[in-house]
Amino acid sequence: MEKCKDCHAEHVETYSRWKYSRNFRILEMRGKDRDPECLRCHTTGYGKPGGFVDIEKTPDMKNVQCEACHGPASLHVDAPTVEEHQRTLSIPKNICTECHRQHKHMGY
Repeated sequence: MEKCKDCHAEHVETYSRWKYSRNFRILEMRGKDRDPECLRCHTTGYGKPGGFVDIEKTPDMKNVQCEACHGPASLHVDAPTVEEHQRTLSIPKNICTECHRQHKHMGY
């Protein structure tokens, strides 16, 4: 989120206050911190070159961050004014509920 913060400080600040922005510890408590199904959203770039590897090697990539909802942003970061590199601000309503159903994940 640090790269996003340079241009989108207000959004990053607002998101950082949201309780789900720091939810990797919940994965750890539930023994899901190595589950690929969880890591694809609860980290940045899991399984991709330069992405999350593990909590020891890439701690700054833990938690749900901007790219989990908005998609990869490396092209946008490199050339933010190029229109085709700009990501959509709309987020699908079911982006979290694809996995987080009340009967499956209590407390979500």
